[in-house]
Amino acid sequence: MTCDEEPKTLGWISKLLALWIAIAIVIGLAIGKYFPAFSSTLQVGIPIGLFFMIYPAMTKIEISELKKAVKSPKQTSIIIFFNYAVNPFLLFALGYVFFEVIFPYFGLIDPVTARYLWTGLILLGVAPCIAMVLVWTDLCKGNGPLGIVLMAWNSIIQIVTTPLFIALLIGTYVSIDIAIIGESILLYLGLPLLLGAITRREIIKRKSQQWFQKKLIPYFDSLQLLALLATMVVMFALRGGVILDNPSLVWQMAIPVVLFFFLLFNIVYFTTRRLGYNYEDSSTMAFHCTGRNFELAIAIALTAFASMPMVAVSTVVGPLIEIPVMLSLVSLALRRRNRIKREPKKGESAK
Repeated sequence: MTCDEEPKTLGWISKLLALWIAIAIVIGLAIGKYFPAFSSTLQVGIPIGLFFMIYPAMTKIEISELKKAVKSPKQTSIIIFFNYAVNPFLLFALGYVFFEVIFPYFGLIDPVTARYLWTGLILLGVAPCIAMVLVWTDLCKGNGPLGIVLMAWNSIIQIVTTPLFIALLIGTYVSIDIAIIGESILLYLGLPLLLGAITRREIIKRKSQQWFQKKLIPYFDSLQLLALLATMVVMFALRGGVILDNPSLVWQMAIPVVLFFFLLFNIVYFTTRRLGYNYEDSSTMAFHCTGRNFELAIAIALTAFASMPMVAVSTVVGPLIEIPVMLSLVSLALRRRNRIKREPKKGESAK
């Protein structure tokens, strides 16, 4: 999709998305607090919700476009630089500033808890997202094929880099279970891509390209957002007790995490724009540098740091912060897209 295309109208679901998100959070917290036994059965809803958030985005991908995106070494190099030479150290530095200096100085946190939260923050920074990042890319009208290629590269690279960064920044060697990464690749990349390609091919063959774009895609867009809302309900039902029991932990983790998201997203976006990339490529690269692999961080915290429960708690808070922040960045990106559309043509082209 290019900037010249008109954005699709998603109807009442997207127009009132902020309201539905707030309602989803309240429902999830209520379920977790008043129906804890029932909420524990909702765990299966997270992979299902993630799948139905990503599958609609995959139906929009043409295989020929994916082949072109594979031949994008410059974009891949940018992603590798920020994700593995900048991001872990940036979150490490932000954690040091807030958990070792500012919060203890003002007596807002005890040193032991601060060290645990700092450790959790480092875990959030060592691995880039390989699941929901495709949702943010699609919602901001980014370059879907490029996004798939970048996610595939991140899936492979983080298998090696994650334990190395943990050993370097935390001082503890952690062996990563390849099955965790493999499961993420299969569920959130391979299967949705396969089913999306089959769906696109069969629908266009039986109907038409126009019917697919005008009739089916709007329904898939609505399905994507409904899956997002349902996933939020499940996440807050499962993890909301952490917030209710430790309310101060939310803002203590939120400050460095939110600062990281907005700072990094804008650095990558404006850097790539200055390098001559168009909106679609720049926004895609920005999201793929910003999103974090919270699933992997939580898994590592629960296994390698089992004796430090507050580390796991801090990583659990991460995804609860990420969704509203990433939606804010999607809104920011779309406003920039609309501003670009209104500007006179300057002969810009993606590299």
